Amino acid sequence: MAIDERRRIALHRQATESWGEEAADTLLELGAPAGQEVATRSDLQQFEQRLERRFEGIDHRSGASDARIDHRFEALDHRLEAMEHRLSTMFERRISAAVTAQTRTLVFSQLGALVVIAALAFGLR
Repeated sequence: MAIDERRRIALHRQATESWGEEAADTLLELGAPAGQEVATRSDLQQFEQRLERRFEGIDHRSGASDARIDHRFEALDHRLEAMEHRLSTMFERRISAAVTAQTRTLVFSQLGALVVIAALAFGLR
């Protein structure tokens, strides 16, 4: 049912008589502006149905997009795994080189100490 200006003025007049000018103004401000229709429950239901159809269409179209995104994530997973293997290999090589250098230093220092002790032992006699 459309609300015309005549009915809005009549409502304002009755609200002013019952509740006062300020309350009547507030009541009319809460309603639809002059010349506009108030949305009904069926209007809201139709709007909801249109939105649902639109979202279903978006969901349907994004199915291909989801597969493309899944493929990109799989490719990213493979690249990260390859990077992990390269880093672990590099880390193992560096640890091995450090242990080898440390062992070599320890062996040569022990041999040097042994030679010095032997020289001192035979030299003191």
